[in-house]
Amino acid sequence: MSSTETKPSVAPAAADKDERIQRVSLWKRALNRPELGALAGAVLVLAFFIVASSGTGMFTPAGIINFLEVAAQLGIIATAAALLMIGGEFDLSIGSMIGLAGILIAIPAVEYGWPLWAAILLAFACAGLVGWINGNLVNKTGLPSFIVTLGFCSFCVAWRSVPAAC
Repeated sequence: MSSTETKPSVAPAAADKDERIQRVSLWKRALNRPELGALAGAVLVLAFFIVASSGTGMFTPAGIINFLEVAAQLGIIATAAALLMIGGEFDLSIGSMIGLAGILIAIPAVEYGWPLWAAILLAFACAGLVGWINGNLVNKTGLPSFIVTLGFCSFCVAWRSVPAAC
């Protein structure tokens, strides 16, 4: 470009069309957020259950406590599973650990007369040991956690089916 030539100027109308500098209303910005869809879905589901369960006591204080207790337990499990999925892994041992922990609390407490706190500590220790083994296998072998936990669960099922005489 020579010194006598001038740069083409941008027309004012073209500058107004640039979406990066246009003012966007609060409503349009809110509609672009993915959270609004989840919120709208939650409101619709709540409205449906309020209409469908009128007179059943679902939204009394006792009814709310009843379904929030289950939701809290599922939320704790879902948080751990979501963190694994965010990390690009999928762990099958979550479901089997729920069953194992229940057994490890119930049998020593009921059959052997252990105090409840000791049975809970046993369940935490065993679940932690299984998690430590699975985590080390994933880190050492580089295999996906799905394969490691599937193999570990299969190993545990096969080991339990071995006759006691062996």
